[in-house]
Amino acid sequence: MTKKVVMWKAAGLVVMCLAISGIANAGNANVTLTPLSINAQIEPLGDPNVNVPFPTAGDAYCSATNGCGTLPGGGQTASMWTTGDFVMSSVFTTTGLSSVTDLTADWTFFDILGGGNNNETWYVYVNGTPVAAAVLPDCNYCGTTGTVSGTVNFADIAPVGGGYQVSLVLQNTIVPGGGSVAWLDGGITGLSGNAVPEPSSLMLMGSAIVGLALALHRRLL
Repeated sequence: MTKKVVMWKAAGLVVMCLAISGIANAGNANVTLTPLSINAQIEPLGDPNVNVPFPTAGDAYCSATNGCGTLPGGGQTASMWTTGDFVMSSVFTTTGLSSVTDLTADWTFFDILGGGNNNETWYVYVNGTPVAAAVLPDCNYCGTTGTVSGTVNFADIAPVGGGYQVSLVLQNTIVPGGGSVAWLDGGITGLSGNAVPEPSSLMLMGSAIVGLALALHRRLL
């Protein structure tokens, strides 16, 4: 065996070891959702909690460099790395909530960010209002899945068209060669807040108001 062949084999072994080491060290990224100060917590945690699928199959997405589409069942969005890339839910019309005050994330993403400090910052919007942020990490091109979890609390957000729409929007552009992320089907989003009063509750409230008015009227006579 020539000296040149031995050197090439040794170099290849070093590269393979480094690659394996990088993947082993990267692992799965567990990202915690953080509230945005521009819509800070002012309410106690809402009740009841309504779980809705997001991101899920059929949700719309757009990637400036990889096109738009809908999230396929069991699949993922296109790779995203440009400011403004997004994935957006359908409008939820059956939550039974007159307002939303907190959101819980259970989302999965595929991470191939790399090159050193090429993190992606994603804002979470509810009906167009930013409520939280998730920073997806540069994992040295690990090519593994990560999760976003946690609960954030915020000021009341009213329904639009009878429902609530959740979206994730990328806030920064990754440098060329810095990799990207994609959102996977199967996410669950919890929404909590104030329940729409039941008809019976409305009747009781109306009766109480009428009774109070009659009592005040008698006192004034």
